[in-house]
Amino acid sequence: MMSALREEIRAILREEIAGLGLGAGRPVSETVQIRNGEDLTRFAQDILARAADPAFVAALAGGTHRFDLRMAPAVPSGFAAAVRPGAANSAAAIPDAVQKSLITERDIAALRPDQKVLRIGPASRLTPLAQDEARRKGIRIERCAT
Repeated sequence: MMSALREEIRAILREEIAGLGLGAGRPVSETVQIRNGEDLTRFAQDILARAADPAFVAALAGGTHRFDLRMAPAVPSGFAAAVRPGAANSAAAIPDAVQKSLITERDIAALRPDQKVLRIGPASRLTPLAQDEARRKGIRIERCAT
């Protein structure tokens, strides 16, 4: 029941976003950071899940949706959990930020279980379901300047 409802909400969001003309005719570039095999697997699973959307498949096949790889040093799996919430240096201590234009509930669900802070780019937006999932998991959202 919940998965059917979520799928219906996702379909409505896709229609609304398409109606806004976001990315219409312009190439869309999505920055992806791959630090380890876990990140690569998560990226592959995300692409597989997004392949259900014909518009995404068409944009990817047509070259209007591209991926840019941002290389970064490997981060120990417990790194984000070691950052104390509210610490003065917590924003500087987290080395990477999600640069996607639209962050979905799937993106939040795919985070490590011990991650409690998510940095997002200045132009990134979260869907309502993503906000709910972050709140449910106790994840603090920080918007970075760059």
